[in-house]
Amino acid sequence: MNCQSERSGRYKKQGSGTELNIQETRLTAEVGSSGELNKFLSEGWTLVLAYVKHKSDSQQPRFVVAWQADGPPIFPEILDEWERREMERQTSR
Repeated sequence: MNCQSERSGRYKKQGSGTELNIQETRLTAEVGSSGELNKFLSEGWTLVLAYVKHKSDSQQPRFVVAWQADGPPIFPEILDEWERREMERQTSR
């Protein structure tokens, strides 16, 4: 994701009119597939980082998403119960 930094802590995605204020992030999550990413995005999460993790002879895409909306985060159904508890525990800190 290409972003232009501004001094206010806001980032503007190149090629779009969308502004991302990283300071409004309440929770982040990391996902490892485009299917998982799309489910998070459909629930209102924002993509903040995409990278490739190199492991032995393979490459794994990784995506970092952020919850920036008011109210509790909405988690996609792909998460198992343990993952959901861990994310809720992080939110309550």
